[in-house]
Amino acid sequence: MAPLDARTGVWKGKEPRKGRRTPKGRQVEDSAQDEIRALLGDRLRRRDLLIEHLHLIQDRYGHLSAAHICALADEMRLAQAEVYEVATFYAHFDVVRAGEAPPPALTIRVCDSLSCELAGSEALQKALEDGRDPAEVRVVRAPCMGRCDTAPVLELGHHHIDEATPEKVTAAIEADHTHPDIPDYEDFEAYRTAGGYETLMSLRENGDWEAVQETVLASGLRGLGGAGFPSGKKWGFVRGNPGPRYLAINGDEGEPGTFKDRYYLERTPHLVLEGMLLAAWAVEAETCFLYMRDEYPAVLEILAREIAALEEAGIVTPG
Repeated sequence: MAPLDARTGVWKGKEPRKGRRTPKGRQVEDSAQDEIRALLGDRLRRRDLLIEHLHLIQDRYGHLSAAHICALADEMRLAQAEVYEVATFYAHFDVVRAGEAPPPALTIRVCDSLSCELAGSEALQKALEDGRDPAEVRVVRAPCMGRCDTAPVLELGHHHIDEATPEKVTAAIEADHTHPDIPDYEDFEAYRTAGGYETLMSLRENGDWEAVQETVLASGLRGLGGAGFPSGKKWGFVRGNPGPRYLAINGDEGEPGTFKDRYYLERTPHLVLEGMLLAAWAVEAETCFLYMRDEYPAVLEILAREIAALEEAGIVTPG
């Protein structure tokens, strides 16, 4: 970052010529700023897209350097502390401080959840560490990957290996298989052919939101956050309050033995998406947010494809 005033400094001290020519803290490096701008391109700089932008940097460079965090904060008009707090909260971001060496190009993340521990993940991690050059391959523990039905599980890059063994890992490394495997699933065309979105379109045209909420209430559907509050009543309270209103879909799951969200999203994503849009219609939510975990790269790819299909069909507005 070039000095704002090369002569005296813009932040004056009491003594002549003692002021600072730059603000306190880490300064933005021109090269890092150019790299961040090139990477983001014409993407929006909204603060709710911070995690997405961090993923772009992690995937492109294999880590998050201090220079890139500083440049991203500047580009998004956020405090560097805010960006750092988010980046260090999630296990899949590799934050590298100034002066530290970046991690090796290949990382093996071994799930350490209860299900995987019971299936031998600790011994698996030890076996993977033995005989491997840590400068070439890094083996680390990682939180639950939502694949408890095929424990022990690990992730090689973005490729999950179910019922993992050292032999399977070696074969994947030799084949350079580090990308996610996308399972067969019901796409937009198949779902629409089977009658999908007919209910949503009918309600948007002449639906009765109170009748929908009564149906949800009569079904006995309750929240799973602990209080067990009836969903129908909650929808009524939300709609009864002044806007703006938002709808959040929590696709994160890390409880022992839990992988229900992944199961549906990898098979029938539009069942979830139409349900989301129905709920948004019922409470007049302006925007929907889907929170998905990085441990589900296949789901992220599927949702990107199918939401784009919804936009193209005019069912949701772009963005």
